[in-house]
Parts: sequence; structure tokens; C-alpha cells
Amino acid sequence: MKTLLYTTLFAIGLVLMACPYEGEVEINTYEESVKIDKKLIDEWVSFNEEGGREELSISKLARSVFQVYHKQYGKGNKLESRESYRAYASEVGNYDIFNIESKDGKYLFSKYGWTGKNEFYIQFIDADYMEKKFKVDTVTTENLRAFITENVNKEAMYGDKLEFYRKGSPEYDKVRMFMRKSGF
Repeated sequence: MKTLLYTTLFAIGLVLMACPYEGEVEINTYEESVKIDKKLIDEWVSFNEEGGREELSISKLARSVFQVYHKQYGKGNKLESRESYRAYASEVGNYDIFNIESKDGKYLFSKYGWTGKNEFYIQFIDADYMEKKFKVDTVTTENLRAFITENVNKEAMYGDKLEFYRKGSPEYDKVRMFMRKSGF
């Protein structure tokens, strides 16, 4: 019975969660990208309320390109997925917007910001927002970039913030201890 309850709650959570917009085109090329933020190069962890976590291993691939290895763990430390991406940013308004390129050639888009020396957040552009507001016949780099530039300061365009902590940092240890004490 408990398994059915947890499965149902998980399914409801997935339906209620915003999903990121996935595009066929990038908003800029590798060559047009801004220089990488070297402070991001490291191992990062984000904990979720269900007891799982996401781990990122970010390394420099080129002057303006990151290699990102992403692992997602469920409750009980069970590996649920493993992906790798290339990420490169474009300066749009006050933000660096990342093109996150998957192996299948599709793109996710996100902004990030620092919340502390060893903490940053990432917010993906929301698929529902794009579906409702981005009305074009054919998506091109030019019209996608123009739309994102026009809406970059609208919080409604983004999903929830995902907080990451530098692995082994005091902030990471604090959050990990809190999660343990909370039963996760």
C-alpha cells in the first residue's frame, strides 16, 4: 500500500512540475558565446525534498564551452539517470542564458545566478510559457533569441530555481546534515 501511495504522489508531482522548453535551434553558436565562468568548474549537488539529489560535474571543454555530466539519484541513493551535455552562454540583458545541448542535438535554455560563494541556482525556460507566448510559424535562432531577449526579465518565463552546492563545501555539509536530520 505504501508503494502505491508513494508512486501516486510521485506521479502527481511530475504532472505539477513545470517542464523545461526544449528547442531545435540554439540562441547563439559556440563562437559567439561569452567566456565561461570558471567558478562553475567543479562538482555540484542539489538535494530535493523527496530524498533524492542531482549531481553535476562541470569541466571546461573550450574557452566558452562547458562539458556537464549530470546524474540524478532517487530516494535511497538509486541512480535514475545519467546524461552529458555541452553548455555555452549568451549574454541576454542582465543574464547569461545557457544553451544546453544534449547528445540528440536538442537544446534546453536556462539562466543561473550566484547565491553564495559555494552556491548557485539554475532556472530553465518553461515549456508552457513558451507554448503560450512564443507564436511563430518556424523557430529560428533569430526569432528565438529576440523572444528570449524581450522576456528575459519576466520570472514567469522560468521554472523553479534549482539550488546547487559545491561538493565538500561548508554549505554542502550544512544542507546534507539538515537533510539527514529531516529523515532524507
